[in-house]
Amino acid sequence: MREGKVARRYARALFNAAVRTQAVEAVNEALQQLLDTLREQPPLQRLLLNPLIPRERKQQMVQESIGRQTHPLLASLLNVLVDKRRERLLPEVAREFSDLRDEHLGIVRVQATTAYPLDSQQEEALIRSLGQRTGKTVVLETHVDPSLIGGIVVRIGDTIIDGSVRGQLLRLKQYLLNA
Repeated sequence: MREGKVARRYARALFNAAVRTQAVEAVNEALQQLLDTLREQPPLQRLLLNPLIPRERKQQMVQESIGRQTHPLLASLLNVLVDKRRERLLPEVAREFSDLRDEHLGIVRVQATTAYPLDSQQEEALIRSLGQRTGKTVVLETHVDPSLIGGIVVRIGDTIIDGSVRGQLLRLKQYLLNA
């Protein structure tokens, strides 16, 4: 939990600097590209995360291979993370930054799970409905889970709305057992 708070602080500082310089989108894109690069190049990731490599060497590596190719605010963040030996927090910082960006832009990410795939009209209707309820722009991610039998389960952040047949049957079972 402590690392989550620390990552949130770094993300908030980076986000505030990005807002001041009107570079929120550029920094978000640079963060995603950096994470992609680290996933695609395991030796670079191992080098960055290896605790046996001295800070100075890592900072030199960040300046030479990453710093020139990324946004200056992100390069500064990387230097601070390396200096404080918190490089492993980078993915969590990126997630927190993305959440702050979404909040700033009025975007809500929604996961919808259905028993059968939704067609485009159903998706659009769901997006409209959720947009009216939340007052935000909805980015919908859909999944199919045949075990739901029918209906839909919607997850918005920490809120879950279970309108599935499976969920209704489970609630009915609990009701009957408690009666």
